[in-house]
Amino acid sequence: MSGLLEAAQRYAELGFPVFPCVPGRKTPLTPNGFHAATTDTEQIEAWWQQYPNANVAIPTSRLVVIDVDGPENPWLADQPERYDELASGCLAITPRGGKHFYFRPPDGTEFRCQTGQLAPKVDVRAGGGYVLAPPSIVGGKSYRWVEGLELDQPLERLRPLPSWLADVLTERRPQERSPPAGAAGDANPIPAGQRNGTLAHLAGAMRRVGMSRAEISAAINQANRDRCSPPLSPAEVEQIAASVSRYAPDQISVAVVENHFQQMVARAKPGEPLTFEAITSKQLNENEYELEYLINGILVRGQPGVIAGPKKTLKTNISIDLALSLSSGGRFLGHFEADLEVRVGVMSGESGAATIQETARRIAASKASRLQDFGNVIWSFALPQLNNAEHIEALHRFITTHRLDVLILDPTYLMMLGLGNDAGNLFAVGSFLKSLGDLAQATGCTPLLCHHLKKGVADPYEPAELENIAWAGFQEFVRQWILLNRRVRYDPDQGGHHELWMSVGGSAGHSGLWGLNVEEGTRQDIGGRRWQVDVLSAADAYAERIVAASDAADQRKQQQVEAKWRRQCEAVLEAMRRFPIGETPRAIREVAGINSRSIGPILEELLERGKIERCTVQKNTREETAYRLFAGGGGTGGT
Repeated sequence: MSGLLEAAQRYAELGFPVFPCVPGRKTPLTPNGFHAATTDTEQIEAWWQQYPNANVAIPTSRLVVIDVDGPENPWLADQPERYDELASGCLAITPRGGKHFYFRPPDGTEFRCQTGQLAPKVDVRAGGGYVLAPPSIVGGKSYRWVEGLELDQPLERLRPLPSWLADVLTERRPQERSPPAGAAGDANPIPAGQRNGTLAHLAGAMRRVGMSRAEISAAINQANRDRCSPPLSPAEVEQIAASVSRYAPDQISVAVVENHFQQMVARAKPGEPLTFEAITSKQLNENEYELEYLINGILVRGQPGVIAGPKKTLKTNISIDLALSLSSGGRFLGHFEADLEVRVGVMSGESGAATIQETARRIAASKASRLQDFGNVIWSFALPQLNNAEHIEALHRFITTHRLDVLILDPTYLMMLGLGNDAGNLFAVGSFLKSLGDLAQATGCTPLLCHHLKKGVADPYEPAELENIAWAGFQEFVRQWILLNRRVRYDPDQGGHHELWMSVGGSAGHSGLWGLNVEEGTRQDIGGRRWQVDVLSAADAYAERIVAASDAADQRKQQQVEAKWRRQCEAVLEAMRRFPIGETPRAIREVAGINSRSIGPILEELLERGKIERCTVQKNTREETAYRLFAGGGGTGGT
């Protein structure tokens, strides 16, 4: 049993309902969010069998949890006795070093979630909200209980909320009529700069299922009061509801993709000049804009990226390795550790199902696993057209249905068939890419495009650079990249051996350069093809290339020496055919055009090979040692 499932069952046994959230995130996996929370152990076990790495969430409708953000929060620093009273109950430490203080509300009292009303970066989780509980993981770090202050007793035995804090919360409780049970949202705060867009997307989701303007208005007004910090004016919220309600339910998906709402809600009232929402430097400093790495130094969540390279640089294979590594929290290319387990979609329209299957099996085997064990990867052999609204809507359903965190699309050119001859037109290409960017923003999915590099690069065996990516618009669109190139010319005689550069970078500030030595083998090898990757530092890759170049030069030199020797041997044999009874080395040398230092070793080699034999010839009054072609005829033909 996993630690997450064990914790979920333990909380349920104590009477606290639980529900699963996306691994590494706070997003519910259940369609109805925290409303699906239960203490039913069979349902809990079924959830965590389906999502073994899901985070554990507890609704706070029967609790009051004080959420203090950050390890250095100054709240109550000047009132240590009150802080000690807080810390006497159940206490969890968050991944960022903040604190969750758990309390039982006073009898007959109901509180609702509040954001920043107690103090800056001090929130209240109560009715209409939920919290992640230990040992849930966010950003690669776990929530954990302070020793001795664990949640290990039922609600009725929890420490009650301190009276002074109950009084403060009662005074600051909103005066509006409380909504019906279950009407509030999940109470996650919406900071300034994101309020209009978030409320518009919530309204769009409600309109899609046929809710009326009045229903949408009531719901997003409640979300505005509960979650927006600070809340928008009622007039602004009503304008969002009115704008969204103008669309028929079946038009909403297209409107979301094309970002109609974001454009409309920027106007306070119809006919007024367009305005842009602003935040102060103080708000910019205090708002939480976190970068979350899926693979440290390689891949950031939520930013569109590209995997690009010329032909024979294994773009598809490396994309599959990336998908399997991300889905399992394994090591990308056997070297770069994935920080989280996430759900990945792979849409491939070029290689074919058989090739993808064979490649994925090999890569899975290299990770000591079977392909069927990678349940967090979803495969498709169809690609959308990025200029087709129906295709974009279908892609939206594909992402949301399978709850994808990352989507790899291979290759890009097959998704842009309507581009024609406009690949060099920034605005034409940008219109295709914008639809994908808007969809990624709407779903939270990280898109990765497999693309090619320009042809005719000055030095084809140096690391690729961002400006080498083919077609206009890509350099501007992508926020992170994995660029591949060959370090040496591909040699088909080497049987699946590849020497590559891999250059990575992104607007988040990460960058790196490595060499990859990949051994795939051939189908004729014992055991068939394989996937073996060695990752080299850039310095080692350059050194290896220098050594290889030196070895190649030595080999070429040796080949030249051997070729010259063979030519000289043939010249000697040809000269000896003119002397059937034999001739002295000097005479043979002169006819063959061989220097005096070489004739002796050549004749010795031909003797050993049985091409010639020794004899004597009469020169004036003396006999001299001579050579002739072997009497058996072995001197004819090749050397």
